[in-house]
Amino acid sequence: MGLLDFIKWQKIDVIRWENPESFLLIKKFDRPLDEIKDDATLIVEPWYAAIFVHNWVIEAIEQEPWKWSLQTENKPFITSLKNILRWFESPDKAAVFFVKTTEILNQKWGTKNPVKYIDPQYNFPVKLRAFWNFSFRIVDIPKFWQNYVWTRSEVTVDEIRQVIVDRLMQYITDVFAEAKLSYNEIDANRVELADKIKEKLNEVLWNLGIQITDFRIEDINFTEDTEELIRKVAEQSANVQAMNKLKDIDWRAMQNYVTTKQLDVMEKAVQNEGGVGSTMWMFIWANLGSNLGAQMTGVNLQSWQNDIETKLAKLKELLDKGLISKEDYEKKKKEILESL
Repeated sequence: MGLLDFIKWQKIDVIRWENPESFLLIKKFDRPLDEIKDDATLIVEPWYAAIFVHNWVIEAIEQEPWKWSLQTENKPFITSLKNILRWFESPDKAAVFFVKTTEILNQKWGTKNPVKYIDPQYNFPVKLRAFWNFSFRIVDIPKFWQNYVWTRSEVTVDEIRQVIVDRLMQYITDVFAEAKLSYNEIDANRVELADKIKEKLNEVLWNLGIQITDFRIEDINFTEDTEELIRKVAEQSANVQAMNKLKDIDWRAMQNYVTTKQLDVMEKAVQNEGGVGSTMWMFIWANLGSNLGAQMTGVNLQSWQNDIETKLAKLKELLDKGLISKEDYEKKKKEILESL
């Protein structure tokens, strides 16, 4: 920088962040040699803050939108002259940094690698991909300055976004595991899961002066191998439910159903008498009773047969103990056998 350029900078008396770049969170006011005039005017825009730094120590923070007059230890002209003799190296540094304090909205992110945990209900490994949307803001400027900025002249939104994402991954698996939700319950509990992740993130980000203001799980899907496991689990669950329902079906009602089907087959056989269709339908009729009954009521039939045997055994026991007569035994035995 030439002497004329340096002198031109000495005439600047308004300090503001003009046309703030959307990708920046913090920007140092561009001032050669970190020198500021005693009578300079600082303009703070809404949703921004200004940090007045003296020798890299925060002297004041202004967040109220207004025009402010600064006083520094530097005497512009005399200090400039001294700096020429010192090769423009000032021993006394004063600078202003501008900070965005508004929310940084709609930061989208998705897991690079699937999140893994064990399904608590079915005990198989679940691998899912999640897609998030979060917003954040700087809430404690001194902490943010001391723990992240300090000697840097700019901080971008992407930098802080990456800081958040790096810390996010370590909590996702823990939250999903602690929630003890089966794969088919996750979607219905997305809000609760997001709130827990947000809470854990804010605990660690507080040390940096950053706060997650909004955190949402926008979509969740499973890997192909997990989808295959889910399909198998669904099939087995359907089979179990079907068997449980069969246990509640009355055997006599099922017998009537089978008989009705047999009559339908006989009617079709009569309608096709003398043809190939007749032979086919008669074959079906001959096998329908045993096959259909076995498929639909195997469990009930076995239970019913066991009940008959139990009744006969109990009846014989009463006879042996002399509690009923031989005549009563034969009569009751006949009734039981006729129910077959």
